[in-house]
Amino acid sequence: MKQPSTYYHCKESKARVQVHQGGTRSGKTYSICTALIEWACTHPNSKAVITIVRKTYPALRASVMRDFIEILQKENIYREENHNKSDSSYRLFGNLFEFVSIDAPQKIRGRKRTVCFINEANELTYEDWQQLILRTTDKMIIDFNPSDTFSWIYDYVLPRDDADFYQT
Repeated sequence: MKQPSTYYHCKESKARVQVHQGGTRSGKTYSICTALIEWACTHPNSKAVITIVRKTYPALRASVMRDFIEILQKENIYREENHNKSDSSYRLFGNLFEFVSIDAPQKIRGRKRTVCFINEANELTYEDWQQLILRTTDKMIIDFNPSDTFSWIYDYVLPRDDADFYQT
């Protein structure tokens, strides 16, 4: 299966902050999840914590979490015993994927992670972003739809020296 360009950009970018912009159903989320799963498979026992974030839990569960599980099943690597549904986490080859909504501010404070993927980042506030990047050691990946002409993403993220941008 041919992977969309977002997949290759996510895999190949060396930037600390990756920004992926594209319209609805452009394949951003699915491609980023695929790249993160592939990374976990090729870096077993790294003990990486990969946090996948969306503003609300219902939106997280209905979108990015569904895509993540679908990819694992399609690749025949989904294992029920690795899926902690009550904790909204999945262990993959010695790495932890955690799915977190930030509809309550205390959920993002105190958690340290290796990689953070913010799905539909324009739903979050700039303060949410600051709290997440502060506690992310390696890489921050965000995707968003360009529906808002004015956003903290344009003002504070894209101008960063350690950020790169990809548009589908």
